[in-house]
Amino acid sequence: MRNYFSKKIVVDEPQKGLSTFVLPTGVKEVITFAGSLPCGTLYSPRKNSEISSLAAGMLDKGTKNKDKFEVSDILESVGAEINFFNTAHHVQFTGYCLKNDLDTVLCLLGEQLRTPLFLEKELSTLKKRLVGNLERSKEDTKKQAMIGLLRKLYPPHHPNYALTTDEKIERVSSVRTKEIKTFHKNTYQLGGFNFSAAGDVSPDTINKLLKEQFSRWKKGPDIPYRLDLKARPIKGKKRRIPIPDKQSIDMYLGQAIGINRRHKDYYPLKMAIYVLGGNFSARLMQTIRDEAGLTYGIGSSLSGTGFGSDGYWSTWATFAPDLLEKGKRATRNQIKEWYNNGITEKELKEKKTTIMGAYKVGLDSTGGLAARILSNAQQREKIEHLDKYPEIIKNISLDKVNKTIKKYIKPKQLTFVAAGTFDD
Repeated sequence: MRNYFSKKIVVDEPQKGLSTFVLPTGVKEVITFAGSLPCGTLYSPRKNSEISSLAAGMLDKGTKNKDKFEVSDILESVGAEINFFNTAHHVQFTGYCLKNDLDTVLCLLGEQLRTPLFLEKELSTLKKRLVGNLERSKEDTKKQAMIGLLRKLYPPHHPNYALTTDEKIERVSSVRTKEIKTFHKNTYQLGGFNFSAAGDVSPDTINKLLKEQFSRWKKGPDIPYRLDLKARPIKGKKRRIPIPDKQSIDMYLGQAIGINRRHKDYYPLKMAIYVLGGNFSARLMQTIRDEAGLTYGIGSSLSGTGFGSDGYWSTWATFAPDLLEKGKRATRNQIKEWYNNGITEKELKEKKTTIMGAYKVGLDSTGGLAARILSNAQQREKIEHLDKYPEIIKNISLDKVNKTIKKYIKPKQLTFVAAGTFDD
């Protein structure tokens, strides 16, 4: 159906600063929902960026009226689920329930967001678990290589910058209950609060229930995070991160591109990078893995372009230590070939089909619909964008794709970061 989302999604603002996006579908009895508040990592006090993630991690640990066991019992008794997680820009939640239990579940969600318990004992347990996960991540060669790349490409406090694992451990360990309570009081409020739902759902019912839960919340400013930092100047940099006793080395070749997802060149450049290494049939997998047999994992992506951020493109690969240099040369040669000669009409046509197919598959479930609608709202896109996306992809021209490669990619100035056990 043409303009399906524009015709079907009901957009409303039941409370100032709270926007709802409700899509009734043919699914019977089940409702899936997702939502977010602009109080992610970037909204933490600058002295400790981990306060927001700890606050989000405490939301399911009980409310002032119900301990965590009562919360769990309520959800289990009706076969429902609510999950919370923290991102750079948002605290997000997802959930599902039966139609008849929507009142119960949204009432509980309201309690969790408005009046979380924030017990000292629960915070201590959460911190220990997070620190344990972070300690184990020191052995993750791919993750450590990515952290190293982002630290080379971006300055501190940029949305795409990454703390070292030890820095995160130090910050997580130092968070206090008082800081979380203050952060919650100052940032969990109306203003940029988006809620999406799909399934056997009535927009009027959603709006009524949410208004009941959040009518007393104060209204804060609906202002996007102010991005006043840009990537570091493009220079070819190198870094090795030694991690002992590893059988493989993960490496990244990357570069800041200086544009965000709203730039006119974003989709052509994204297509170009997808042809290079976006899936199993992409060039890098066909050449470096299948033909040369140098690796079982390699790919390219365009990342960090949301919410006005100037993003980056990167190529990741994993190699045995004795094949690292050979693999790196082969990868650079493929990037050089791609840069010099561009992609072909056949490749463009095939990848358009793949991308549009994946988009449709992602919308086959109520969960996929709710997530896509929420993401669209978070990026401050109009509903029409959901309908126009396939046409945007379809209309990308070969000439435009190849021109964006020349415009944004600098093969001789790629930053190289690798993590693992090195032979030399």
